[in-house]
Amino acid sequence: MRAEDMMNLKVMDVANGTTTGAIVGMLIDGDRRQVVALEVKGGLLSRAVYLPLEDIKSIENDVLTISSPAALLEQGDFDTFRLISNISGRQVFTEKGKLLGTVHEFDVDTKNGAITFITVALDTSIMGGLWQSAGERFDIPRNLIATMGDSIVVTAEFHTKYSV
Repeated sequence: MRAEDMMNLKVMDVANGTTTGAIVGMLIDGDRRQVVALEVKGGLLSRAVYLPLEDIKSIENDVLTISSPAALLEQGDFDTFRLISNISGRQVFTEKGKLLGTVHEFDVDTKNGAITFITVALDTSIMGGLWQSAGERFDIPRNLIATMGDSIVVTAEFHTKYSV
């Protein structure tokens, strides 16, 4: 599922039949290239709380269901040493340091949180470099992503599959 399609989904507690908020963000483990929790805010909540992916009961239409509000945790409940909040807009580089572009969007396996691929928009110069535009887009599968942090780095194998 596209990460952007998960944003603003209502979170419904099926035990009480109440809406507890909406998805506003994600916690991503960059080392494992995996979403570990969804950030929930609004509704009855005055501050953000986090829903571990394993506690999602279902995702249908515009609603994500959970068994009970007990599934919602504080950010401090997660090991946040290497967690990042979003990868959209981050620059993507080869291992040799060549800038490929920026992450336009990404896809998440809602069963296990794995980021299955990222869509990169190539940065193209227009008018002699006075203006940058998001040009052609292409997908990079999970197995070609070496690291996710402040920037995304693709593996050396990337060059054998793409001629970018």
